[in-house]
Amino acid sequence: MEPQPITLYTRPECKLCDEARGALRAVLAASPLPPTVREIDIEQDPALHQRLLTDIPAIEYRGALLPLATSRLRIESFLADLESRV
Repeated sequence: MEPQPITLYTRPECKLCDEARGALRAVLAASPLPPTVREIDIEQDPALHQRLLTDIPAIEYRGALLPLATSRLRIESFLADLESRV
């Protein structure tokens, strides 16, 4: 089965977003089939900005959202949990 893409919601000049990006890269580097990561700047979409401003950086995968995704351990657990459901 081909991996699903991961969406990383960020905004410019966000230190937490930089942490999330690095943590996500580290998690995916250890994965046998790293999925595609699509990064979306929430400031480019007013609806996303309103919905996610207090939750970024956030990761969406298989329809689930992980808010404040800055920890490698949280990201790893989130992805593993979703993968185990497939």
